[in-house]
Amino acid sequence: MRDFFYKKNDIIVVLIILVLAGFLIYNRVGVIMDYPAQFAEQQAQAAQEAQEAKEAEEAEAEAEAETEPATEAETQPATEAETDNGN
Repeated sequence: MRDFFYKKNDIIVVLIILVLAGFLIYNRVGVIMDYPAQFAEQQAQAAQEAQEAKEAEEAEAEAEAETEPATEAETQPATEAETDNGN
């Protein structure tokens, strides 16, 4: 019996590794296959949020433009004392 395990030890180790790898792949294949869909959903959501932010910014700028005063600020004329330069 000892000779059997000695001669077949490498094959048994390889089979154990293959069984473990197969088990892990079988359990995780659903998660692995769902990743591209989740990634695409995240990208679409980020693009939508960016578009909404841009639209909100444009609406804010438009509202701000509507509330600006219709007349320009008046400037006061300079007096002779201010333009005399001290001479």
